[in-house]
Parts: sequence; C-alpha cells; structure tokens
Amino acid sequence: MNMQWLFYSDTNARADLLEESLERRDYKLKRVTYLERLFDHLKKDPNAVLIIKANKIYNVYQLCEELSVKYPHIHIVLMIPDNMENAKKAMQAGASNTLRTSSDKDEIREMILHAEKYVQHRMQREDVTDLPLIALDQRVMAVSSTKGGSGRSTLAVNLAVSFAAQGQRTAVLDGDIQFGDAAMYLNVKPKKTIYEWIKEGDNRKELDIDQFMTKHESGVSVFAAPSRPEFFEMITADDIQLAVEELKKVYQVIVVDNSASISEVHLQVLKEADDILLLTNGELPAVRSSRLYLDTLESLNLHSKVRLIHNRRKKKDGIDPKKMEELIGAGIFASITDQETVVGASIQEGIPYVISQPKKQVSKDVKALAGKLLSGSSEKPAKKKSKKLIAEAQ
Repeated sequence: MNMQWLFYSDTNARADLLEESLERRDYKLKRVTYLERLFDHLKKDPNAVLIIKANKIYNVYQLCEELSVKYPHIHIVLMIPDNMENAKKAMQAGASNTLRTSSDKDEIREMILHAEKYVQHRMQREDVTDLPLIALDQRVMAVSSTKGGSGRSTLAVNLAVSFAAQGQRTAVLDGDIQFGDAAMYLNVKPKKTIYEWIKEGDNRKELDIDQFMTKHESGVSVFAAPSRPEFFEMITADDIQLAVEELKKVYQVIVVDNSASISEVHLQVLKEADDILLLTNGELPAVRSSRLYLDTLESLNLHSKVRLIHNRRKKKDGIDPKKMEELIGAGIFASITDQETVVGASIQEGIPYVISQPKKQVSKDVKALAGKLLSGSSEKPAKKKSKKLIAEAQ
C-alpha cells in the first residue's frame, strides 16, 4: 500500500523504534520540523499518516485540533509521554489514535495496522485527492510611527500577546535593529538575536529559525534586535525579507516593531507587511508627520495597507478625531485609550498590560484591535484633503 508516514516534532526528537517497525513493513518515516513543510506534505499526499510528538512550542492537543480541521483526510497519531496520556482529550482534538513514548514493538505494530486499515478504507470509499484543503493563513503586521516615544513598541508587544491569547502562533520581529528593545517589554533576555542568525550566512535556510527566538510565557516568541547597536550595519533589507519568509514557516502572525527612521530596512518591512499600523495622536506635530509619512507610502503604492491608529486617545485631544482624519487623509481604523499610569507600570514591570491589567480600557482597546485585524476588517481611507487644512489648523 502506498502510504506516507510523517513524524513531526520541533525538537528534532528521535523515534528509532517507530522507524524500525515501519521499515519492517517497507515504509519509510519522514521527519519534519518546519510547519510549512509539513503543510506541503499534507497537501500533496491525501494518504499520509501523521505522528505528532509532544513538543516545546505548541500544545500538542491544540496543534492536533488545528491540523484535523485543515486536513480532515489525514490519519493523526499523537505520541504523548506516559504522564500526559489522555485518550479522550486526544480524540476530541481530532486524533485517530495515540501512542505512548514508552510504547513497545507490539503497541507500535498495532498502531501501524490500525492506520493501514483506516487509509485502505478511505481509498476504497472515495477519491480523497479531490478533497479541498485549507492552507494556513499568515499575516505580517508592521507597527510604525514617525517619531520615537509614540508608544509603538508597547502597542506591538501587547498586540502580539493579544493575538497569542486568541490562539494564534505569534512572533514579534524587532525591526528597530539598532536600538530595538521589544524583548525588554516582555522582560525576557535573548540568548540569540537576529544578528546571530545572520552570521550563519547561507546556512540560515537550513536552520530552524526558532533556535534564535526568545520565548515568553504568553506564547509569543521574540526575534530580538542585536545586543549591540553597531551590529545594525550588518543587517540588510534582504535579511529582513528572508527573516519574514522563515518566520512564516512557523508562525501565523508576525508583528514587526518597525523603526521610526525611514531606511531600506524600514521600507522592506512595509513591503513585507499585510497591514501597516500607523500610530498617531491628537497633537498637531504628530498629525503633520503622519500626513507626510502617508504621502511617502502613497508614492510607493503602499497606501492601501495603512490602518491609522489613534494612539493615546484623550477625552480632550488637541485635534478632534474627525479633523484628524481630514488632515491626515485616512480614516481612523482603531483608537487606543490613553492610560499613562497603566502603561507606565507595565513597562517598568516588563509585563504587558493586557496580562497585568486585562480589565482596563487600554487593554480592551488592544484586544479589540487584534480581533478586528484577524477578522480581516478594513476601512477605506478618508478622501484626501488639501494640505492647506494643516496650515489652517495651526
């Protein structure tokens, strides 16, 4: 019988006994460590048997549930440590069978026979090659502002945590490669950064980029900026493009904390992004610079990606929201309430406020923004007005 046997684990775990048992029946076990490559295999072969070993990044039951929905024709076996075995939970997650990591040859043989019967039965009933397959959606979101101190990094980190809380595998790419400190906002200390990844040269494509990520307890992973500001000279726009491509193999949502200064790296981030979250506020200098930034993006044909975020919204702003839209030439996509005390404490503690203060309005605003972005909601930019309006506002 023509069957493909896949073994997925992000820890490069061994499965020698399983491999030996399959070889006795003339099967070959293919090891996969990248999710994107796993998806490619599952799309190509409708008769695949997938064995998932409990791993360090994903909840094995959650991963099983997602895969069983996206690829309902696949026979999934969960390989779980003895102290984790929960057959009922595995079945509810969509697994066809379970296998303990301490299973002996007889138990493995029984699992193989069960999988063979399943695949043979499906082949007899229908031509599963015509089943529609659902690919994993990925989004790259660049959080941008025209000046430092705008709350860009704070929003990027809290937004990422909100995505993770909604079940999305989320990464933060620190795009401020000279002075980025996204890791600080999560109170994590990176052992490796984008600099170490770039030093691998051409070998980078063969390495698991997750080795260079720093994990946070929220589920968010950070691809940190270099530890020394002088290292930024080594990083090019091509490096950023490749980094995003590699991150897409593992993560569903990539939030980029973009730098305030416009450079080749900054522009490459914008090109890679599906959404550009442009932060502004109700003060005239911020509005003016946001308008200039938007004009620049329009000249680069990136205007349609922009989602204008009214950050640090106050009850009495210098410029009211409607006037702000007219001056900038884009509709406000979302507003984030100004709660300086909550945000300040969050930064000092290194705990995102959506975790430490979930009931505060600023947290609710960020969670709502995350949901809106995931839903694919968009708003058309307001009709552009004459630049004379800005002069009149002064």
